[in-house]
Amino acid sequence: MNGIKARPRKFFLNEEKAMKLPFLGTVIYGLLMFSACGGPMAFTRGEYRDPNEISMLDDKWNQNDMQLIAKKMVGSMGTWIDEREMGKPVVILEMPRNRTAEHIDLESLYDHVKTSLIRSGKCTFLDKKARNEIAEEYDYQGSGYVLSDEVQGPGNQRGARYLMGGVITSTSQEVGRDKVVYYKATFELTDIATTEILWTDHKEISKHFKRRSIGF
Repeated sequence: MNGIKARPRKFFLNEEKAMKLPFLGTVIYGLLMFSACGGPMAFTRGEYRDPNEISMLDDKWNQNDMQLIAKKMVGSMGTWIDEREMGKPVVILEMPRNRTAEHIDLESLYDHVKTSLIRSGKCTFLDKKARNEIAEEYDYQGSGYVLSDEVQGPGNQRGARYLMGGVITSTSQEVGRDKVVYYKATFELTDIATTEILWTDHKEISKHFKRRSIGF
């Protein structure tokens, strides 16, 4: 009217689309970023580190706890043996006892202690777990297939004088964002002949954690 022509409807539609384009681009970019961050992830890169370096990635039992306990027990028992000038005691290991709520590989801890004591020359350990396989080998070697002057048989094994055992217990306490985890490992050396506990020692570990959010 009055000589002014109304804008075509098509022009307004194109203008609305143009205004929406930046917004749509932002939304698409955000979705792509969310997909990249929230998609499947995997540990693809790594590096070798010193196993003696202390690292606590979570509030669970770790290799540093094992090393601290083993070091204490090896040193304590080695000193006890030296003080008594008792030569090399012949020791056998009993089944370890785990009285915590976690899965702890106590055999690995035993191996750590046993290896250190053997290498120090202070103890002789007998292999209890190999007894059945050794008995089978005796049977085979006595069957006539083995040279007579190389046959090994029963009657020459050493007898253990001492039994080494250990137990690990734990407690945890949470208050607000704070958590304390406590472990106690106790080792004992028992005289098999008299059932006397001749040596015992323990190692306590206390670890403190603070709850933090993870992710983005």
